[in-house]
Amino acid sequence: MSGVRTIASFTIYHSPNAYIGSVLLRRAAEKRNEITIERRPIYVPRERGVLVSEMLGGRENANAGSYNREDCERWARRYGIPLASTPSEVFFERMRRWSEAEFGREELAARAYYAAVGSGHEDALDHALFEAAWVAGLDVNESATVSWAAERAGLDGAALLAKLREEEFAEHARAALAEFDRHECPGVPTFVVDGQRYFGKDRVDWALGDVGCFTRPRTASAAGRQERPAAS
Repeated sequence: MSGVRTIASFTIYHSPNAYIGSVLLRRAAEKRNEITIERRPIYVPRERGVLVSEMLGGRENANAGSYNREDCERWARRYGIPLASTPSEVFFERMRRWSEAEFGREELAARAYYAAVGSGHEDALDHALFEAAWVAGLDVNESATVSWAAERAGLDGAALLAKLREEEFAEHARAALAEFDRHECPGVPTFVVDGQRYFGKDRVDWALGDVGCFTRPRTASAAGRQERPAAS
């Protein structure tokens, strides 16, 4: 495909699917100059629930939740992605806190990202926020975690925490959520290319328009051989 291809990536940091999809997309983009990623982290407004499924008018069942954990762990092993799953009891306790917090679920992290745009460190911050959630086991709804991620990304954590409170960045976060809704995204991650939606970590290669564009880490049995996820 000629020219630059822009992929809008709608994510939320405490989603293992969004984390894995983001890593795969980042890896592919690093190898292809014609790809531009437009990162659009969203949040869940308190009046719309705590979970993304609630925000979209549904609910998550226990079987789907346990399968998702199992599936994400398989994907992480297959593609050599560090993943430390959050124990269910920890996640539920965090949900309780999120429902009472000053900001909506992940609004703090989303505002931080938009406040960093233009600094040259925004991509590193996006990666660090996912790393905080899925490698370090931290809660990105906590100011200390956002500061931790900012420092890892080469930013001043205290300065970013102060800056993200400006109305401009609240508006950026609301605009990203409105765009997510306008595209009728079914969940996270959703990648939008030229108005076409690609939902899920297993649709990264479809969004790129080049099946099999990312490569499994080399092993003795798989050296030199490209692999792609099985069809679902």
